[in-house]
Amino acid sequence: MSSEHIYRKTEKGKTEIATRANKLGLRERTMLIMVDDKSTRRELLSKNSHPTSEGILNNLLADCYIEIVGGAAPVPANNAAPADAAAPPAVPAGPPVEVSMVSASRFGCQAIVTYLGPSADDLTAMIEKANDLPSLTAAMEKCRSVIQSLAGKKKSEEFWAGVSARLPKA
Repeated sequence: MSSEHIYRKTEKGKTEIATRANKLGLRERTMLIMVDDKSTRRELLSKNSHPTSEGILNNLLADCYIEIVGGAAPVPANNAAPADAAAPPAVPAGPPVEVSMVSASRFGCQAIVTYLGPSADDLTAMIEKANDLPSLTAAMEKCRSVIQSLAGKKKSEEFWAGVSARLPKA
């Protein structure tokens, strides 16, 4: 992904800022607010130097909260789910995501830290130790189960949709 891309909020992103309909985490919401139609990817990442910032920016793009200026057409406003509606899992519908074990691992670790905070250390260590596709898939399934029990079914489904989009097919 080019570090010179400039991002803007989509209608879904603007709606999320106004209503918090999808209940983005604090770091995700902060990054979304920082998108100003002028700053390049590099500038946004330099303003927010947290280790997960790049993954958060990628997820906001993949989940259609933001788009590349001059890229795809904005997401229509009617695609934003009302706060009380059951939102479908966050399957990347916009730009393609990288399909690799590394991409899946990064996404999984970032999502777990977002959902569970400091208590995620053991789970992220388990993901980082996985050295082949079967062990990575098993680790992700265990994380999915833990997220469901601690953060709820919706977060678990979001996690699994993001992981599934990035895991290579066996």
